[in-house]
Amino acid sequence: MRLTITDQAFEKLRENVPENSRLLLSFDDGVGPFSKVGICSLETSFDIIAVDREVKTPDYDAKLATNHGEWQYKGYSDVYLDDDMKLDIKNNQLVLSGESGILDSSITVKNLVKQAG
Repeated sequence: MRLTITDQAFEKLRENVPENSRLLLSFDDGVGPFSKVGICSLETSFDIIAVDREVKTPDYDAKLATNHGEWQYKGYSDVYLDDDMKLDIKNNQLVLSGESGILDSSITVKNLVKQAG
């Protein structure tokens, strides 16, 4: 599984997450400490979450290759993902798409990295 991040999407990520953080592509299904609980929706929703490198994330047990380093995701959520995906900007929103079309048209970025000091 591979994710290509366009230059525009990468710039938006750089504006919102610290350079030394670890990134998670989080399927928002109510599982784990970073997911909203009790969301009932027909839409598939993903977030990009920046965490400190040393934070334990046992729910994120699978690795995703990107052109800007390795990310992690919940392995069971791969049924909602495609083998070849792209993260891009459309209408000032981060959009995740793949061979099957748009997977999420409004990706939220969450910075959960602790600030030094």
